[in-house]
Amino acid sequence: MIDVLRTFKYRLYPTEEQETVMDGQLRTLCNLYNILRNEKIEKHSSLNSLRKLALKHRNNTHSQAAQNVASRVNSAFKNYFEGRAKFPKHKKEEKYRSITYPQSGFRLEGKIVKRGKRTELVGKLYVSKIGHVRIFLHRPLEGKVKTVTVKREADGWYACFCCEADEPPKKPLWQISPERVAGGDLGLEKFLTLADGSSVDAPQFLRRMENKIKRLQKAFSKAKKGSKNRQRLGVRLAKVHLHVARQRSNEQNQVIALLYANADVLGLEKLQVENMLKNHCLAKSIADAAWSQFIRKAEFKARVLGKYFIPVDPWGTSQFCWRCLSWAPKQLGDRTHVCPVCGEALPRDQNSAKIVEMLILLWMSYAHGRWVNTPVEQKPLPSLRGQAFVVKREALALRLGRTSRKITSPKQVVQPKNLRNGWREENSNRSMLQKPCGSAKTVVANI
Repeated sequence: MIDVLRTFKYRLYPTEEQETVMDGQLRTLCNLYNILRNEKIEKHSSLNSLRKLALKHRNNTHSQAAQNVASRVNSAFKNYFEGRAKFPKHKKEEKYRSITYPQSGFRLEGKIVKRGKRTELVGKLYVSKIGHVRIFLHRPLEGKVKTVTVKREADGWYACFCCEADEPPKKPLWQISPERVAGGDLGLEKFLTLADGSSVDAPQFLRRMENKIKRLQKAFSKAKKGSKNRQRLGVRLAKVHLHVARQRSNEQNQVIALLYANADVLGLEKLQVENMLKNHCLAKSIADAAWSQFIRKAEFKARVLGKYFIPVDPWGTSQFCWRCLSWAPKQLGDRTHVCPVCGEALPRDQNSAKIVEMLILLWMSYAHGRWVNTPVEQKPLPSLRGQAFVVKREALALRLGRTSRKITSPKQVVQPKNLRNGWREENSNRSMLQKPCGSAKTVVANI
């Protein structure tokens, strides 16, 4: 079985003395990070050399926590040399916020406490060099605990348990009916639109709190540096940003849970968000939507729940008609799709979602002969590029046992007469919860 790493986050309630000790350890580990960083720059030391040096300068911190700092420095330089990150900077004390215990140095002790009509699991987390810290276990741990990270955030302290558990078995693709397949399109006006027309409004949490953030940011910038007033304003500002981030994360978790409750296969466009943020007119709205975070969550939840997540190449999904696959170019401001060939008219996002779902169903028909455990890593992605302009003709050739000619331009696409009426007429107004039964092969055979 493949192991899945899950993180469980719990609130800590340390005493004033324990909080002082933890703040002191963070300062010590921050200084140790900067020492190891300089050592890496000057002598290009290996990981083992950095760990030995960390043990010499660890002072009153646990040995495992000190060695983890060496691993962080080594990973930072590795990511830089492989082009995944910028050059590691000198750490400031207020920027170093976590202590990680990879193997030992912690112990969890919990007990059940009844408070009125509620039953809570309250416990103590023993941390080496700190003592027993009160922890609120709002849900039980699942799997084997691998590491524990004590983290300081704007509103308090938290303990993050990284646990290892077995990945649940997945249902074979050929046993999944089309009614359990969902394709979606991400957008700004509607955060998510499904092929059946249902949608989720964009919450715009950052836009809602923008005025409050502006007021606090203005007062913070005018406050005298080093003053207690500036420090208090910084904490208030950090709490507002933390609240926005948690609202966004909670909304995405709820949407993903609803999607996987009604579908076994979920497909979304693999968007290049980093390139899309270069549009300065929409950068703030795109960042507020957090599409990349939503896609990562959907991919991870698929592994945890034993579902399938299939990323789809976004090329052409908004420029073709889902019914006849004719070229129907649109500007960004055009929110309605009107096909110049078949006359199909529907919202632009729904048209893209239908194309995504069609590509998933077609991919599933080919996936029986090449079983994959993780469709996320399969290459190439389901796409309309190149000869995929003739997705319907490929499906027709699959049914007839023929091979279609290669197409290199949209102008070369010739739609057969029997495909003009759509790839499945009865699916045009279907609902996600009321789709026709049958296997993926049955759907493809009807294309």
